[in-house]
Amino acid sequence: MSDHSSPWRSLAAFCQGIRAEFIAPKRLPQRLLDEAETLLSVLLAIAMAHYLGVANVGWAAFSGYMVMRSSLHDSVYRGGLRIIGTAAGAMAAALLATHAGLPGHWLGPVIGLVGAATLLCAIRYAHGYAWLFAGLTFAMVALASLQAGSADGVLYFARTRVEEVACGTLACWFVAMLSGRTVRRALPGVSAHASLAKGAVPAQITRSMLVHVLQAGLALALIPLLGHWLAIEGLSQAAITVMAVMMVPPAALVPGSKTVTLRNIHRLVGCAAGAACAGLALALLGSNWLAMTLIMCIGVLLGRHIENSNRAFAYAGTQFALVYLVVMVPDTYAHASPEPGWIRLEGVVAGFVLIGVVRLANLFVRQRTPVDQHTPSGD
Repeated sequence: MSDHSSPWRSLAAFCQGIRAEFIAPKRLPQRLLDEAETLLSVLLAIAMAHYLGVANVGWAAFSGYMVMRSSLHDSVYRGGLRIIGTAAGAMAAALLATHAGLPGHWLGPVIGLVGAATLLCAIRYAHGYAWLFAGLTFAMVALASLQAGSADGVLYFARTRVEEVACGTLACWFVAMLSGRTVRRALPGVSAHASLAKGAVPAQITRSMLVHVLQAGLALALIPLLGHWLAIEGLSQAAITVMAVMMVPPAALVPGSKTVTLRNIHRLVGCAAGAACAGLALALLGSNWLAMTLIMCIGVLLGRHIENSNRAFAYAGTQFALVYLVVMVPDTYAHASPEPGWIRLEGVVAGFVLIGVVRLANLFVRQRTPVDQHTPSGD
């Protein structure tokens, strides 16, 4: 009986935890300051993107949201890794798509191999954030080449990805620098995030780590095939989901760990809630840019508040905010639509299913494989 009720208990605990973060939040002054800085970063990124004519304003807003940390040093470090990884992944995929002459049926395996290799480096090394973005940007550009009509289209998509990330990151750095010289100087020691660790010794490669990244690589390799079968539009979001969800610390790669499962569920729940709330807001407000901006600000603050809880469900707050930004930050307010949010959610669901299927298949193989009693354990 307890096994059947445990999912409902988990859901109840999740809802109660979210509710508690708004009724009796901990570290409220630190969190409010970080949330205000993040919102200013997003707004400045949006303004800069419109002024510079960036192709996808929402992606610039993403970077303005994700890069912000509680100190200028950490924000610069994180943003620098994001730009370097994005540029490297975009350049590699663009060269592959325009010069390698790779047959279409080989694209999936190549994405899987690159994704597995970059994910392994992302998990092992202190600068893993750059490796993560190199892998997921490579997958995004490579998948975009399937729909691009020419090499120029692939190069355009790769270039815009770098422009969007750079725009949002520069906006974040400006806000972090301004806040560091004013508010944070007056309030020393106010931090909502732990300082980013750098210079750590690379994690040792273990059998569990190799199996983990191979699972991610297989899921990535199946994305083009899944898109061909089901005509899914959000293929790039499926690739991002696989890379982001499988990016876990080495300590989580132990038998019986539920870290990946929880991240997968929280990503799906957060994205679904963000798409639903943004779609409802858009239906009620229409395309009024001022009202959309105000409601967007509320959504960013809510998502960041949940993210700053430092609890297990914090990842759901991040995903809520990002999907909310997809819908509420259109490239032009005259054509605002909930469709981008649903496309992102479709891709997230596809990634969710692929991760689940691959992990279940691995579990099935392990259960069916007999253990050789004469082989000593090496781990």
